[in-house]
Amino acid sequence: MLLYDVGHCLASFKRERFAALIDLNELSLMCKDLKLLYVEDDDKIRKTTLRLLRNFFDNVTVAIDGRDGFEKFKAGKFDLIISDIRMPNVSGLDMISLIREEDQDISILLISAHVDGEYFTQAIELAIDAYLVKPLVRERFVKTLYKTVKKIKALALSNDYHRNLEEEVKRRNADMERELNFDALTTLYSRYSFFKDIKAQRSPVILLIDIDKFKVINEVYGSEIGSKVLQKFSVYLGLSVDDESCKLYRLSADEFAIVDGVGYIDTEKYEFIIEKLFKNLDNLTIEIDGNKITIDITIGISTVEENGYENAKIALDYAKKRKKRFMMYSSAIDHRKESASTLKCRDDIALAIDEKRVVAVYQPIVDAQGRVLKYEILMRLQEQETLKLLTPYYFLDVAFKTRLYEQLSSTIVFKALSVLSATDKTLSVNFTYSDVRNSAFIGEVEDFFISHEGIGKRAVFEIVENENMENYEDMKKFIKRFRKYGVKIAIDDFGSGFSNFEHILELKPDYLKIDGSLVKNIDADERSYTLVAAIVEFSHKLGIKVIAEYVRNETIFEMLKVLDVDEYQGYYFSEPLESIEEK
Repeated sequence: MLLYDVGHCLASFKRERFAALIDLNELSLMCKDLKLLYVEDDDKIRKTTLRLLRNFFDNVTVAIDGRDGFEKFKAGKFDLIISDIRMPNVSGLDMISLIREEDQDISILLISAHVDGEYFTQAIELAIDAYLVKPLVRERFVKTLYKTVKKIKALALSNDYHRNLEEEVKRRNADMERELNFDALTTLYSRYSFFKDIKAQRSPVILLIDIDKFKVINEVYGSEIGSKVLQKFSVYLGLSVDDESCKLYRLSADEFAIVDGVGYIDTEKYEFIIEKLFKNLDNLTIEIDGNKITIDITIGISTVEENGYENAKIALDYAKKRKKRFMMYSSAIDHRKESASTLKCRDDIALAIDEKRVVAVYQPIVDAQGRVLKYEILMRLQEQETLKLLTPYYFLDVAFKTRLYEQLSSTIVFKALSVLSATDKTLSVNFTYSDVRNSAFIGEVEDFFISHEGIGKRAVFEIVENENMENYEDMKKFIKRFRKYGVKIAIDDFGSGFSNFEHILELKPDYLKIDGSLVKNIDADERSYTLVAAIVEFSHKLGIKVIAEYVRNETIFEMLKVLDVDEYQGYYFSEPLESIEEK
C-alpha cells in the first residue's frame, strides 16, 4: 500500500538496509527546489502518493490525466515528471511522446500496474529514466528517486559550468582583443588595429609619421625617458588632430599614423592637419626629469586607394632621404619595379625546382622534459654550387609574387607524406590559405591518406593564417575534410596580428603555435609575457594545446614551463635537421 504515516515511514526507512545507502535528509534537500509534475487519474492513489511526494518536494503540480498533464507541462517549467500510464483521454505514454517533442532532456518516471512488454518497449524508446511497478515498493521508489534527482542536479551543474566557461571565454576574448587593438604604452590604436582598419576601408587616407632620430634619444637619455617621450608625443598628436573622422595609431617604436576613413579626399583638410602638426611641433618642448627634449618629424601621405600603407611608406622614405618635412605619394616617386635581383631569384627558384634542389629539413618539437614528440618539416632551397641551404626568408616572397609557391609547397608536402609512410614519426606540415584553395593539390593529398589507412594519426597540419585569408568557410571545410583521417590541426604564428578569436573558436584547432616574435621577448618584454600567458590560459580553457616557437635559451624555456606551455620548438633544443631516424 502507498498510504502510510509519513513520520513512521521515515523512521522505518532508517531501520531498513537501504537507508545506509541513501540519506533521506539529503534527498529532501535536493528535491526542495525542484518542480515536479505528477500525473495520475485515480483519485485515491493520487492522494496517497502526494503525501509521500510532499515529504520531498515543495513544488508539486498535479494533473488528472495525460491531456491535463501535457497542458500543464506547456504552461509551466518542470524538472521532473512522475506519471501513470493507463489514463483516460490521453495515456501517459502518449503524453510523454508529446512532451518529448518539446523537451528531449527532462527526467521522467513511469508508475504502472502493468508489466506488458509493449509498454516497456515504448518507455525505452521515449528515454524514460525508470519504470516502477504498482504497488510501489517504497525502498525501490526512494532509491530510484534519489538516482534520478542526482542526475538532474549533475546536469544542472554541468550546464552552469559550461555557461560560466562560455562567459569567461567571451570576457578573455574581449580582453585579448583590447590588448591587440590598443598600444600599451601610448593607448593609441595599435599596429594590428591599423592594418585591420585600412583593409576594411574603401580608400583610406594615411599620414605616416616618423620621429626623426628617435634612436638617438633612446641612446642618450635611456629607454625609460624614450618611452615618456613617446607618451608625450601621442598626447601632442591627439591635441593636434581633432577631426572626428581621423584615428591615431602607433605602428612601431617611433612610427605613428593618422588614418582618415571618410571615403573621399579633402586636400585642404589634410593640408590644414599637416600645417597644424608642424606649427604645434615648433612650439613643443618635452621636459622630462629636468631634460628638455625637442623632436622633429617626417610625414609620408597616401591618398591612393590600394596599398595605402606601402605608398605612404614610399613617400615617407622619399621625404627622409631628401630632407623634406613631408611628401605626398605619387607614381613619380614610386620606383617599385621588379628589380634584377627579383628576376634572378625567380629564375633560381624555377631552376631549383627543375633540378630537385627543393629540400626538407626537420625541427624537433619537444615536451617539458625535452623529449621529442614530433618534427615540423620546413622548406629549404639548396644552392647550385655551394650546396648551402637557403631559408624561405630569401625566396618565399618572390615565390608568392611569381606564382612559383604552389610548386614549392607541393614538393615539401609530398616529401612530408613520403616520410610519414617510411617512418613511425609524427610530422607537422604547413598549409597556407593559398594551399587550401588549390583544390587539385588538396585532392592529391587526400588520395594519399585514403591509400595509407591510419597514417593520418601521425600528421599535424599547421594553418599559416595571414591578412590574405578571405573565407574562413574554406578553411573549416578543409579541416573537416582531413580530421576524418585522424589529422590534427594547429594554428601557426598565433598572436602575430591577424588571428580573429571568433574564427579560432570556429576552427577548433588541436594546437595553437604562439608566434616567435612574442616568445623570443618574454624574458625582456612584460607585455609579451602577459600576452603569452593569456593565450595559454585561453587555449587550455578551450581544450587546445599550446606550442611555443623560437625558444632560444634556457631562461625562456623555464618561463614557458611555468606558464604551462604544452610543447616547445626552437634552437635551444635543436636546429633543423637534414634527416630523421628511419624505422
